[in-house]
Amino acid sequence: MSAVDRFGLFPTPVFVYDMDETEDLNAALRVQMMTESESGPGLLRSNVGTWHSPPDLSQRTEPIFRKLFGNIVDRVNDTFRTLAASNGLAIENDYRFNVQSWAMVTPPGGYVITHDHVSAHFSTAYYVDAGDADLDAKPNSGLLAFIDPGRATSMIPGIDLFPSTFTVQPKSGRLVIFPGTIQHYVHPYHGTRERICISSNVRLEMDSGRSSQ
Repeated sequence: MSAVDRFGLFPTPVFVYDMDETEDLNAALRVQMMTESESGPGLLRSNVGTWHSPPDLSQRTEPIFRKLFGNIVDRVNDTFRTLAASNGLAIENDYRFNVQSWAMVTPPGGYVITHDHVSAHFSTAYYVDAGDADLDAKPNSGLLAFIDPGRATSMIPGIDLFPSTFTVQPKSGRLVIFPGTIQHYVHPYHGTRERICISSNVRLEMDSGRSSQ
C-alpha cells in the first residue's frame, strides 16, 4: 500500500543569498563597526562576550548603510514574493518594509544564546566579515543554528531522522533570511580576527496609500 499523499506541515523557510560585489562595502562597514566597538562596551542582549551596537543602523544616512539596507530590503522583498507565489498567493498590495538593525562584533570565544525575534515577520543576518574560523579543527565554530520549532522528538537509535537543529555556515557577503519566530543561536566562535555580523528585524506594513493593481 502506498501513501495517498505526503505533507510537509508548517515549513520553516530559510533563504541564503551570497551577495555579489560586496568587497568594498564590507571593507567600509568593517572599519566603521570596529571603530564603534572600540568606543564603549555596547549593549547586552543575547550576546555573550560579543559587542552589540545600538539598534539604529537602518536609520543612519551614511552611504554605506543606505546601500546595505537597500540590498537587504530588496532580498527580503524577493523572499516574500517567492514564498507567496509558492503558496499560490497573489500580492495585491504594496508594502512598506520597517527595518530595525544592529551589528555584533564577535572576538574569539564569543557566542549568542538561544533567542527569537517574535515581533518580526523576517529576520536577517548579514556577514560583513565571517572571520577565519578553522572548521576542520572546530566544526561548529561560529555556526548559525536554527532550532526545530516543533516539539522535541525522541531520537531513533542509530539515525538522526528528525534533526532538532539546522546550521548555516557564515561567509563574508552572505545574507540569511528567516522567519523571526524561529529560535536560533550562534555557536562559540574560534578564530584569530573578529567576526562582524549585521542583523535586522523586518516588519511588512501595508501601504494604504498605494496599490500594486
